[in-house]
Amino acid sequence: MPRISAERKLEKYFQIYTQIYENPLISRNRIAQNLKMAPHTVTNYLQEMKDSFMFGPAIYLKPAQNYHEYVYFLNFENPLSACALLEQHPSVITINLAFGRWNLFFIADEQIDYANVEGYQECILHGVKSVTFLSRVTTLDWDQSMENMRSMVKAPQQRSSLYKEGPAIPWKEWEWALYHKLKHNVRIPVNPVLEELDISSEQYKKWASSLFDVTSIQSAFFPSGKNRTCDFLFQSENQKQLTDILGQLPSSWIFFSVGDYLFGGFCTSTSERRRKLHKFTYEMRGEGLFSELRYAEV
Repeated sequence: MPRISAERKLEKYFQIYTQIYENPLISRNRIAQNLKMAPHTVTNYLQEMKDSFMFGPAIYLKPAQNYHEYVYFLNFENPLSACALLEQHPSVITINLAFGRWNLFFIADEQIDYANVEGYQECILHGVKSVTFLSRVTTLDWDQSMENMRSMVKAPQQRSSLYKEGPAIPWKEWEWALYHKLKHNVRIPVNPVLEELDISSEQYKKWASSLFDVTSIQSAFFPSGKNRTCDFLFQSENQKQLTDILGQLPSSWIFFSVGDYLFGGFCTSTSERRRKLHKFTYEMRGEGLFSELRYAEV
């Protein structure tokens, strides 16, 4: 049998990603049936995708009466040293070094006194974050997506924010433990996790069935691979409109809001595409979709 071309294989990856984005807990056999693929082919493709092309499906907690996440965009004299110190803090969820308007960014599930970390210089922005939203990739055609985006750039219609707070998360200790095991990929083999935590399959099924009440489960797809990340901070009263427009690109954006700022992280493989994306942001600003832009690269 002839080997499948890289372009054709990417199309297969995209089809599988679409199935998982629509139903994060869909079985491999169901994916195979829906796409008319052999089950072992789906298994092989999923293994290849997780290394370079897809992230998740991850579980993102929604802000709640008893749970918030806090985000920090900071500058340090020695960001590498500050990163080493902060990543030891038990409340830090994610931490990244960057070049640009800030040189260190992190998310924590409690407020942290960052100003006392050695080498602290300034805070660009910090505050309570919304739930994380991953844009859905609907095309692999970069040029067509740019045309779609330009057709959507219009003067703001109404104010919108990604932030929405829900009721208290009602989880018991074992449910929080299960979340921490599965939060990066809800599709990992669950039986070893249940055995480790001494949780029954019935308990797991009940917990999984209620996940969407307090979480968002989403996958990211990166057709060009997980590479250089461009991070944007838009000061905007039109956050939903911005995510709708930017989300047309053929690679997943990572979005969340912090007050009147919208964060958007995007992976791109070429300097030419970064240049086009930067140029496009000026077009959006010209229409009044945001008032300020701050930028860094991870």
